[in-house]
Amino acid sequence: MKKSIIALAFLLNGCTVWDAYFMTGYDNNEYKLITEIRVDASVYKAACPNKLMSEVNATQLAYKTELFEKYEEQIPRNDNGYAASKSLNEMAKGLVSRYKADTEVPTLFCNLKFANIEHSAEVIQHVVARRPR
Repeated sequence: MKKSIIALAFLLNGCTVWDAYFMTGYDNNEYKLITEIRVDASVYKAACPNKLMSEVNATQLAYKTELFEKYEEQIPRNDNGYAASKSLNEMAKGLVSRYKADTEVPTLFCNLKFANIEHSAEVIQHVVARRPR
């Protein structure tokens, strides 16, 4: 019994070391991209009353989230990061498609969409910052 408990302790510690070794590491470029997306969304919220400017801002943010998604896609052992970046990109594309649909986009909708993107980017930023360096 005592030997099996010791073996189990070594096995659990071995799994922890294995997970730590194969965990995605900290990446400066990844952190910079998500921080830029967060700041851009925050700044672009203020321009929502200007319909033309907010459409341009939404398009720019969609390009940046696309870049972030493509970057995340190529990082090894980063399935969760890639899924989060894909979701963020879909949010940004959703705002652009709303502008492209020739419908009137209310200022409140624009504010909420940019706030949602900003919040999601903040969550991703926290996850990326906590990775082992």
